Amino acid sequence: MARRILLASNTVETFLDLRSALEFEGHEVTDAVTADQTIQQASVKRHDLLIVDSFIDGIAAHTLCRAVRLKSNLGIIVLCGERATSALDALNSGADDFLPAQFVMAELLARVRALLRRVAWSRTEGHQIVLPDRAIDLKAYEVKGPGNHVSHLTPKEFLVLRYLVAHADKPRTLQHLAQTIWQRDGSGEVEYVRNVIRQLRRKLEPDPDNPRYILTDRSAGYRFQLPPDSQNLEAHQ
Repeated sequence: MARRILLASNTVETFLDLRSALEFEGHEVTDAVTADQTIQQASVKRHDLLIVDSFIDGIAAHTLCRAVRLKSNLGIIVLCGERATSALDALNSGADDFLPAQFVMAELLARVRALLRRVAWSRTEGHQIVLPDRAIDLKAYEVKGPGNHVSHLTPKEFLVLRYLVAHADKPRTLQHLAQTIWQRDGSGEVEYVRNVIRQLRRKLEPDPDNPRYILTDRSAGYRFQLPPDSQNLEAHQ
């Protein structure tokens, strides 16, 4: 299905090749060549996916991701530079996936298809879980509470949280989560799973350092502990 994709790149050759390949797949492509344009375009909520270079106007992708995430839950793929930490920085700041700057076009298009499927699916499926101090609205990509506070979930956070909730009180290993969410063998994604868990705890837990919902089973991975007095309001399963 055709989607709206925002492409943010300072590299003319990369931009032209990507635009051509994405349009050939039937997508509508909008370009951004500055950091301000990228943030502004990503925040108008008309795009399904942002593909961004490791640097725009000298500003690192993880900084842009952090700014975009304050205003949008669109999917984000970062084309990482040579630094080993750049991918981790991007994922910590809200990116959903990454590829090296010298990527293979076929792999990038496959990642785009996979993320767009997950974004589309997650926007139409979901349910709400009412906890004692807040509510998880997976259909709206939000954690609501306490009070009027609202935390938005990224597509990757949504997938991890929804999977843990669907298997509440049952531990899931890091490798299993990596294989399920990233749809790879999981061998190189363990640290990224830990990062997503940390991000979810910051949004969900009253005290992220002493979690009461997303618990760590040292020998088995992570599990979502559903409190006895919580309510599961099913919208669509």
